[in-house]
Amino acid sequence: MLEQPQDVETLDLLDSMRAPQLRSLLMENLSDRFMRQIAFALFQRMRHSVQLLSCINGVTSHESALSQLPEVMLAGISELAPLRGRMLLAIDGDLIGAVVDAMCGATASHPFERYELSALETRIGKQMINLSLATIQETLSPLAQLDLAPIAYETATGMLAIADGQDWMIAVTGIFETALGTGTIKLIAPYAGFEPLEAKVASQSGLLGQRGADTGWINGIEALTEVTPIDITFELARVNLPLAVFEALAPGAILPFTLSPEAIAVSGGIDLFYADYGQSGGYVCCRVKADGATEGDPYMADQIDRSAAPDDKAAGKSPLEYERAELERIQPQPRGAPILTGKKMLDRVQVSLTVELGRTQITVKDLRQLRHGQVITLDQTVGEPLTIFANGQKLAYGEVVAVANDRYGVRVTALAEDMDATAEAGA
Repeated sequence: MLEQPQDVETLDLLDSMRAPQLRSLLMENLSDRFMRQIAFALFQRMRHSVQLLSCINGVTSHESALSQLPEVMLAGISELAPLRGRMLLAIDGDLIGAVVDAMCGATASHPFERYELSALETRIGKQMINLSLATIQETLSPLAQLDLAPIAYETATGMLAIADGQDWMIAVTGIFETALGTGTIKLIAPYAGFEPLEAKVASQSGLLGQRGADTGWINGIEALTEVTPIDITFELARVNLPLAVFEALAPGAILPFTLSPEAIAVSGGIDLFYADYGQSGGYVCCRVKADGATEGDPYMADQIDRSAAPDDKAAGKSPLEYERAELERIQPQPRGAPILTGKKMLDRVQVSLTVELGRTQITVKDLRQLRHGQVITLDQTVGEPLTIFANGQKLAYGEVVAVANDRYGVRVTALAEDMDATAEAGA
């Protein structure tokens, strides 16, 4: 939280849509390579240790890219022909100074605040720019024959401009370390200028040290599938009840549906597969079935086996007398028409009840590899009451009872809230 009032800029949530959605393949795949080659070329020229510490890539606006340049630097501008636009390569004054000191035989660094480049540093800096651009040109040669010879040099950031202020730029920053100091080399080029090369880069990925697919990404996703859990519930029955019947449920009441000989596996509200259920080692388990749901399946939400439902004395009528309400078109009411009472309106609301056999948790990888006949052990022990849910919320517990015609139903034994409270108190 903000402790004191501060100036806050407007957050533009659509800004990422206006910017390039993917960084240039050229920048992603080649920048680290040519920055390392620049370090090696500088080492050959000055015969002194030069190492690339890191290479930072980004896509930013023209104005932002230029504002990130150091105050003391030397920049070279070159044409990108036959591509569009110009490229800017700027070398930090501290790095130029470290190179010059090493070439002059210095053995220790003398840190001081630098305000401008000397004539010697400017001359050496131009050679470093020429060497860096030649290295980049050589790296890009398999993709495009460019002549990156500088057409101008500048030492003041206010004099630099290679595109319109609203254009998007590829910005690559290499951080280099020498024995006498550290500094940066920054490459700025228009994003649009390299778009013609992206397809060629992708088709010739072997030139970039890749082998087509990004194996690192694929391996990372595969590793995630091995640890990412998926919750699966196994349901035995479903029914939609009018709110009046739902509110009248009490211990001992038999729910107006029957259990099926098959359970349905559900994850995230999606029906996955059917399974036979049994027991093993004291736990309920399910055997995966490859057959899908068919019309008339007992799991269809709209189907209710009404033959097993008893009279509901609390509601004043049998649940079988309720019909599923359908939406009706609203009609204008004449004056003096009776007002629809709250009770009548709520009685038309449907509550979805489900009976759960048990639950389990498996990884994404294991879920993908499920085969017909595999056995899955649930968290439900044999003899435990079944859990009844109403609109996804735990409502009650029940037990299996026999009903007419060799069918089985569920009798409500206790409200979940009461039973869970008793269990917690006992613990």
